[in-house]
Amino acid sequence: MENIESIKAHYGFTSGDVKNLLSLKPVMERRRDEFVVEFYNYVKNFEEADKVLKDEETIKRHQDALKVWFINMFSGDYGGEYFSGLEKVGMAHVKISLHAHYVNAAFHFVKSYAQGVLRKEVRDTEEIAFLERSVEKILDINLDVFTSSYIEEEKKFFLSPKVESWLIQMADRFSHGLNLILVLGLVLLGVMVIGLFGYDFMHIYESKDFEKGLLSTLGSLLMLWVVIELMDTEVRHLRGGKLTVKIFINVALVAIIRKILIASLKHGEVEAQLSLVAALGVLGVVYWLVARVEK
Repeated sequence: MENIESIKAHYGFTSGDVKNLLSLKPVMERRRDEFVVEFYNYVKNFEEADKVLKDEETIKRHQDALKVWFINMFSGDYGGEYFSGLEKVGMAHVKISLHAHYVNAAFHFVKSYAQGVLRKEVRDTEEIAFLERSVEKILDINLDVFTSSYIEEEKKFFLSPKVESWLIQMADRFSHGLNLILVLGLVLLGVMVIGLFGYDFMHIYESKDFEKGLLSTLGSLLMLWVVIELMDTEVRHLRGGKLTVKIFINVALVAIIRKILIASLKHGEVEAQLSLVAALGVLGVVYWLVARVEK
């Protein structure tokens, strides 16, 4: 980590700020329980709050640590021991995989809370502004140290930054190339399915069994629809869109529907037809569930 004194200097943290923060210690000590309650009312709306604060023991331990951290900001002692404690807290957030966004949002709340306390406790407007600057500085320094923990974690490499960067770029290009090959394959498949559809359509009336020829043509049309959907999905993916699971379920649905159409022409295979209908029902439910989740 960067030199402690350098960090303070970059934020313009002076002895005057130390005196300001120390003068606020009695006020903040009286409000530390209130601070924890309001802090929890704020963070409970975070999406990952239940994953991190999963039981009463964890919550109690976190609340106690939160009180200590809050009061330490107004202790007047900002040396090596203080910064070492901040690093440990930052690494604790990294270890539980807490997204940096939530850390920034929490600091935003702490800043707003401290400003509210100052406006309630201090009457002099100029003094409020003076104290607020000191509070903002110590909060910015805290956030700086916390953020550094995330950066240090990201700096860990198995080989070296250059080698890993090159490997990632090569893998990305190779993946893009495979996607292009897949699009080309879908184009060729689409041409063949169009040919099959044309062949089936031309032989509807030539077939001795008109119904069989019509169902065969319908099956080819369904195959063509599947190819179109797959190609459209892959093109959107190449343009930066997300792949959807629904399209693969669509393919399975169409394949089963085509089998049902063919099986309906064969008499005496009731069990096979019933199993296909059951599979179609299951896939329909899965499609509905996936569609709800993706939406």
